[in-house]
Amino acid sequence: MPKKRSLALAAWGEEGLLLVLRPQDDPEFPGAWGLPAVSLEPGETLEEAAHRVAQEKLSARVAGPGPLACGHEERSSYRLELWVYEARLLSPPQLPEPKPGRTYYTAFRFGRPEDLKEAARRGSLCSRLYLAVKGLCP
Repeated sequence: MPKKRSLALAAWGEEGLLLVLRPQDDPEFPGAWGLPAVSLEPGETLEEAAHRVAQEKLSARVAGPGPLACGHEERSSYRLELWVYEARLLSPPQLPEPKPGRTYYTAFRFGRPEDLKEAARRGSLCSRLYLAVKGLCP
């Protein structure tokens, strides 16, 4: 089974935890509020991926990205290896113009870790991992 390596970013701003809304045509979690994420590129470090998710998916910059959790699970067509990093937002997020072949988000808002419970119930590994680290059950 192919392996997919991904990183989700828990980015904190003055207003709270940055949450993104997945598009309705998303194959795994349509319409779910969650953490922004990217698939790792060949040779990319986890810290580089944390900065890239902020820039590529949110047109933002972050400081101090660091690891919080990691996990894996079998999906229907691949094995997901996922790391969750946490960082501080240095600039306000904006939704960039979507590019083909990548998942882009339809909205963002600031909230609390508890706001990830619905995505966790729907199967989001990054939401489950983040809630577990924060001592919150999905």
